Amino acid sequence: MSKHNNATPPNLVAEPLADTIKKPNILPDAQLSKTTTDDIDEPSSVILPQEDLKISSDLAQATIDRLATLSELEYELERTETAKSLNNMSVRSLDKLVKKARGKLKSETSESLVVDIEPYAEPVADIALLADQISQILDDHIACTDAVKTAATLWIILTWVIPVSHILPIAWINAPEKRCGKSTLLTLISRMSKRSLSTSNITGSALFRSIESYKPTLFIDEIDTFINDNEGIRGVLNAGHSRDNPYIIRCVGDDNEPTAFNVYGAKAISGIGKIPSTLIDRSIPLTLRRKMKSETKKRVRDLPLNVTNMIQSQLARWSDDNMSAVKEADPVLPISINDRAQDNWQILFKIAMLLGDEWLEKAHTSCMEISGSDSDEPSSNEQLLSDIKTVFSLNQTNRLLSRDLLTELRRDPEMSWSTYNEGKTITLRQIAKKLSAFRISSRDLRAFDINGNEVRGKGYDVIDFKDTFSRYLS
Repeated sequence: MSKHNNATPPNLVAEPLADTIKKPNILPDAQLSKTTTDDIDEPSSVILPQEDLKISSDLAQATIDRLATLSELEYELERTETAKSLNNMSVRSLDKLVKKARGKLKSETSESLVVDIEPYAEPVADIALLADQISQILDDHIACTDAVKTAATLWIILTWVIPVSHILPIAWINAPEKRCGKSTLLTLISRMSKRSLSTSNITGSALFRSIESYKPTLFIDEIDTFINDNEGIRGVLNAGHSRDNPYIIRCVGDDNEPTAFNVYGAKAISGIGKIPSTLIDRSIPLTLRRKMKSETKKRVRDLPLNVTNMIQSQLARWSDDNMSAVKEADPVLPISINDRAQDNWQILFKIAMLLGDEWLEKAHTSCMEISGSDSDEPSSNEQLLSDIKTVFSLNQTNRLLSRDLLTELRRDPEMSWSTYNEGKTITLRQIAKKLSAFRISSRDLRAFDINGNEVRGKGYDVIDFKDTFSRYLS
């Protein structure tokens, strides 16, 4: 027998060896596509399933804060696995949280625009004496009435007790002409107020972001040069007046997400001429006058910093010790001023109560001189009502044709209606629009015209004004 006769035939391969040679599993295309999808919008458990881990919010925040300190490359290497470990958070959600943490970290590490003053080591024994010192500094540098000096002094102290205030009146420093000391007073007040932040111009976005980030006492000079054309800034200043509605909503970030910003805070503004009526209504006007040639006033640059720094330090200590007392103070406000003026002056009267009877009397006198009913300038609509009432009275009639009312309004040189439209007379349509705000409209009636003839036409009956006159002119 040949030596090849013992060879094993090819079809008789050992059984165990055959089991190890198998065809690999091949997934269908649809299943393969689904398996290899990498969508960062999906939770990590969809990508890499794992057991449900419960991470506490504190630990998660600590992890996010750590990620915020990493370089861009380091973060990219960790983001997917870290998201998976944070209760299977989506990677996109982690990106947003880390971005927010980076912004907060940058804000905390950057140089602040405001300075916090260390409170005085000893309690302030006589706050009235400190108020007298502030008032004297104002008098040394500014030509103004005693009423303005008193209001400005109380407003400075106001900036140190904002946590217990409900209304924060704007300090509106104004003057009829240049070189009356507006910027000087603004600078003086800023040097004695809390967390002062001064600017001569500012955008709307910078304004609300600064208030949100730094909680400053804001000082804006030359506001008359840009406020009337900037609705965004007007909105921020108006909203920051009361705690009842202190938020504005703005879209921010790459995704333009609506975000609420708290803009409640103390603000002082200065300028020549008019500002919007909504700001006037929320302000305490500090009207200055040009000094006489015989008057001598000191220069602010010669006022030593250690003097105003000491005042700030003492006010910081006094406010820390007396915040509750200011909150509980319940002064009696003058009843002859309107409701908005009472709101504006309330916090100043609270402070005056703690300064003593002399300062409380000063506050009352100042309030009546600055915001008393005699100094309350009517709006354009209220002025029209007043002049219409005068026309009815002078003509000794209860009914006026519309055309005759227009004639009488533009006839009187004491009234402004003949030059209302940039030198041209007000129109019947404009009169009708203003009166419609009070729910008063013309109607068909019979009346005597200005020549004494009884005619029929569109006009107004005084009885339609009765309720409006009593509400707005009494």
